[in-house]
Amino acid sequence: TRPHTMFGTAVSISSVSLLALRDVSDFNVKFVIGALAAISSALAMNITIVGLNQLYDIEIDKVNKPYLPLASGEFSVFTGQVIVVASALISLAIGYGSKSLPLMQTLFTSLVLGIAYSADLPFLRWKRFPFLAAMCILAVRAVIVQLGFFSHMTVSVMQLDFQWTNSLAFGTAFMVLFSVVIALFKDLPDILGDKKAGV
Repeated sequence: TRPHTMFGTAVSISSVSLLALRDVSDFNVKFVIGALAAISSALAMNITIVGLNQLYDIEIDKVNKPYLPLASGEFSVFTGQVIVVASALISLAIGYGSKSLPLMQTLFTSLVLGIAYSADLPFLRWKRFPFLAAMCILAVRAVIVQLGFFSHMTVSVMQLDFQWTNSLAFGTAFMVLFSVVIALFKDLPDILGDKKAGV
């Protein structure tokens, strides 16, 4: 996978988890275990989604990002497929093992949108369409991550009622703006390969 996406995911989930704290006493062993489940499952799902995108973008990446393992030939397609499937199963297994419905819903929804974004199948590969591509990025980064992992920590781990807080509202609003910027500018360096592939 790409290191900056792993780092961003770890920081994002850690931050959202901490936003759920209502009192210093809430920071206990149970909280840490719940946060680790969220972070580890999110990192595994990140590998799945990024890997899936690279599997479908091999020819494009040979132009735009020839250093990536699949585009460079360092990994075979079969190896990439094994990594993607294994990381998805690991992520969902962690979610299931946590017995947290919000966490499972968050992971599953992220996976579905990741498939819709990248998979070259009928009615999918939404990355070809600017509006749908932007909505995928916005939905995952600004809504699903913020509300899903916050709900996991609040409802499932701390066993409290979900409550909108000022910090959650600020974090969500900030990520909406940040995600719009990402959606608009993330593919600018990839114009040449994308044009050749008709994306």
